[in-house]
Amino acid sequence: MTDDVGTPDGDRRAGTARRRTVVVASLLYLAVVAVLVLVWAVSARSEGREQVVIVPWTDAVLVGAGIMASVVLLSVIVFAVPARRLWWALLVPLRVVAIGAVALGSLALSLMDESATPIVADGCETGYVVSERAFLFAASGTVLRMDGLIGTPVDHTRVDDGHKPFEQRSYIAVAQGDTVRVWNTFESASEPLSTSSEPSFVLPRRTTETGCGLAGGIDPAARPSPTASTDIPALEGPLPSPVGDARQQLAHMAEVTLRASTGTPRDAAGSPVRAPTADELSCDGPTGVDLTFSTGDNASSYAAILAAWDAEGYSADRAMQEDLRDNGVVRLSARDRSTIDGLLHFSLSADCRLP
Repeated sequence: MTDDVGTPDGDRRAGTARRRTVVVASLLYLAVVAVLVLVWAVSARSEGREQVVIVPWTDAVLVGAGIMASVVLLSVIVFAVPARRLWWALLVPLRVVAIGAVALGSLALSLMDESATPIVADGCETGYVVSERAFLFAASGTVLRMDGLIGTPVDHTRVDDGHKPFEQRSYIAVAQGDTVRVWNTFESASEPLSTSSEPSFVLPRRTTETGCGLAGGIDPAARPSPTASTDIPALEGPLPSPVGDARQQLAHMAEVTLRASTGTPRDAAGSPVRAPTADELSCDGPTGVDLTFSTGDNASSYAAILAAWDAEGYSADRAMQEDLRDNGVVRLSARDRSTIDGLLHFSLSADCRLP
């Protein structure tokens, strides 16, 4: 078999292949442009209130990927189009620009951390999707009601530290009656979730629930009971009484906090941390206990302590990078600052007045 490169027949076949490549790339380019126009038209028609979502791609991902695909296809056309030598002065700069555009587009697309995840309750789609975006330590989510491929925003999620709970399936969704109640983690998928607390958001239940047999969030039946005492490791010695005046309750919760930790709680100097007794606390107005320590596994300790607080019947709340609990007398605050100073920070406070 002889090599016919450079021969008239070989040149004709190469030219034909180039022309076919240009035609195919041009048709694909027109298809990509049509998709981009459709996505833009839906947003423009609704003044930004609606968007095209093709799970797991949001409209921003579709636009970003479409622009990237169009740049690649134009680059293929620029490199494949047959041209006489006189046109090379124009084609060479175009090819350089095409290579740079592809490189920049690839970088921009790699930095886009955005996804769309269906909310699944009891193994069935609920007709809602959460569009989640994350960049470094910033994150946000939009709950969309889906009608075909068109999503309409109906609610938002509260998250922090670049956390995407629905993509990571760290949420609970319960469809009951006329509503779908949803709980999601805030900073980490390892955070405890319980249906005994207020849901993160509540959605109207739709009659178009389809697609059953799907994997969704956390099964609420698999979560530990919020009243279970097994979350607290059994240690020697009785706990202080959980009832009585504010000082007794504070001493009790300080001991609960330390006993729920994984390993031995130690302060910044490495010394074991001890809970104060009720008699050691003042009772002349605001009083409290501050516990700052690290353990062998801060993440596990933090989750176990919050679970122990829940087991004590405290209602849960959340502030900026802070977990809160309250029982009407004692207020509890928890912050995991392991990435800052390597310590867990807990503040227990109450108002105490002697009779």
